Amino acid sequence: MATVSNSTCGESENTNQTPPCRVPTEDSRPLPNLPRDIMVEILARLPVKYLLRLRCVCKPWRSLISSPEFAKAHLSLASTNTDFAHHRLLLISRCPVYDVMSCSLYNVLHKHSDTAVELDCLFKVPHRRIRNKGCCDGLVCVAVGEKVFLWNPSTRKFVTLPDSEMPYHYSEMKGFGYDDSIDDYKVVRFFSSTGCHEVQVKVYTLRSDSWRRIRDFPHRGFLEGLGTFVNGSLHWIVVSESYNIVSLDLAKETYGEVLQPEYGDDYLHDITLDILNGCLCIVLYRDSCVDVWVMKEYGIRESWTKLGAVPCVSHPIDRLWILRNGEVLLRTQDRLVRYSPKDGTFSHLTVHNCPWLFGQYPYVESLVSPQVDADSGVKWQHQY
Repeated sequence: MATVSNSTCGESENTNQTPPCRVPTEDSRPLPNLPRDIMVEILARLPVKYLLRLRCVCKPWRSLISSPEFAKAHLSLASTNTDFAHHRLLLISRCPVYDVMSCSLYNVLHKHSDTAVELDCLFKVPHRRIRNKGCCDGLVCVAVGEKVFLWNPSTRKFVTLPDSEMPYHYSEMKGFGYDDSIDDYKVVRFFSSTGCHEVQVKVYTLRSDSWRRIRDFPHRGFLEGLGTFVNGSLHWIVVSESYNIVSLDLAKETYGEVLQPEYGDDYLHDITLDILNGCLCIVLYRDSCVDVWVMKEYGIRESWTKLGAVPCVSHPIDRLWILRNGEVLLRTQDRLVRYSPKDGTFSHLTVHNCPWLFGQYPYVESLVSPQVDADSGVKWQHQY
């Protein structure tokens, strides 16, 4: 677990003691002081909505909870919680009313239902569709028309990305991830022109608040979906004469290829990518089932392991998520379904107050901010 430096609690340079945070009780007696390490252990396990309120208790708590070190410690615990207590589903409408909502993934999985609540997005524009372009560490990259935002739906903080300024007819955001070599977040955008096989690539870096052109994308073919972020790299399926997995290392900004397992001779309808326990997954659609493969050691072809097969449900599968507990969350054309490979059963899940014309994207609640210090050049946006 990440540690929080002494400076986050507001103490002076000449002392190692955290100043007392006097929280009055009903009989006006202050609560006893807790050692800083124990206080961090307790607070880091709380939901974001409670932590945002607890910042108002006292200055030391506000300093602690607002620190990047504490945000990392909280994210580490929240993202590895196997019950998904700190995960939510982001619900983005496709039409005709362009709204954004969310619900508890824990309630959906364990109680089989939850009620969606609307998120008040200040960047929402009437009659303009909001498109998800990737999730990482509780931050979501969204596009509204030609504008792109990095947004934390848990804290409501967001930042507007500058224009990428490329004179090409076609451009699309193709991925979002974290570069741990510089402790920064990056957005990848592809540019191409009608009738031209050249695909130019630009990378946006949050701290610099700017776009840079990197090496052109080296593979020809149809690029499916958004980049799947695993092991510091974004991954895409490129469809030409066959299916290929192409990667972009966000630290080195170099391209690579991930070799696939031997599938057998059955006809393959489609391949998509996913993540399981931090490992790259392949979701392979066959005539009668959906196979799930996981690469247990990144970059080692021999480490591909088939986890099992999900029997096809009555409706075509629109989206599939692999859960850390080995279960599978499916979205068909009209419902959410949980599949348990242990006993081969399906459970129908319900999200109230949410039309089925909503795309659904799991994300972890976090305190990670898309806004950085003023001296980094990023302008602070409204926070509510």
